Amino acid sequence: MKTLIFRIAILAVILAAGWIAVFNIPEAVESFLPVVETVQMTPVEFNRTVTGSGIITQTPDGWYVTVAIGESDIGKVSVGQSAALSGAAFDDGIFTATVERVSDIASHQQTQFTQETVVSVTLKIDNPYTVIISGSSGTTGESGGILRSGYSARADIFTDEPRTVFIIPYSVINQDDIGEFVFVLAGNKAIRRNILTGIEMANGAEVVSGLRISDNIISNPASISENALVNPAP
Repeated sequence: MKTLIFRIAILAVILAAGWIAVFNIPEAVESFLPVVETVQMTPVEFNRTVTGSGIITQTPDGWYVTVAIGESDIGKVSVGQSAALSGAAFDDGIFTATVERVSDIASHQQTQFTQETVVSVTLKIDNPYTVIISGSSGTTGESGGILRSGYSARADIFTDEPRTVFIIPYSVINQDDIGEFVFVLAGNKAIRRNILTGIEMANGAEVVSGLRISDNIISNPASISENALVNPAP
């Protein structure tokens, strides 16, 4: 019993002092510290897109899809831009396409709740017999002529050159009155880092500033407070 009280007393002194463990924490104390796991920023390729949906048609000149783009986005679209076409009939397959025409006339499109001003954009499918298998590192294969006139398709038109961004999982991001922040592991201490996030992706948010690539970000921050002493997971 005296040994346990002694260990707790040592831990209380260290926590009260807020020391960073530049020295080796005694095993008796370390066993009481919360165990934390860490992650690092992940580089991913990002290409900004404008999205529209439409119907596939076949003509003697090839396969096309005409999509409606909202007036707030149409200024980003121009002839010659590349696009990826996806659709329910393609499973995980994607066809590439090129913007061939941007209409000079806007029209009004009725949605469920309001009326939207849109412009028609026509894309030509580059190769109707070659499909890119999504999630397979860009693997291509013969589509077997799966395209049909009347199929619906979604076009993601690439409006910028691709660039590399660094993202972190949403689960590691905290927010308070000051702004967004994460906890970074420094020795055996959880240090707060204020961050600025940018684009939001399916698996995380872009980090614009506040972190270095080498930073170890605590992945279970809910039970951690600022400057808390922690025990890194093995």
